[in-house]
Amino acid sequence: MTESWEDLVERTRGGTVTPGSMFGCQGLRTGRKFFAIWWHEQLVVKLPADRLQDLVAGGNAEPFEPMEGRRMNGWAVLRGTEDWDPLVAEARAWTESQQ
Repeated sequence: MTESWEDLVERTRGGTVTPGSMFGCQGLRTGRKFFAIWWHEQLVVKLPADRLQDLVAGGNAEPFEPMEGRRMNGWAVLRGTEDWDPLVAEARAWTESQQ
């Protein structure tokens, strides 16, 4: 299955979830907090540290470094395009729990 950012936004937006801009990129936020962004044709999500470690260890993500050598804590670049919805839902729930 091939995903697109536009499809993901359409499925996810509504209620407290709105599109916005972060780092000059398109993103999804709940309230004022972003939980997913589209960075250089890649999906980046915000998740708890232990979940991010699991994704990285499993080869499904890599730490997000918007500038080389400057890792952004809590954010990971997802590899591949399959099954974005569950991870985006996790990112949304995590972000909402932190507000």
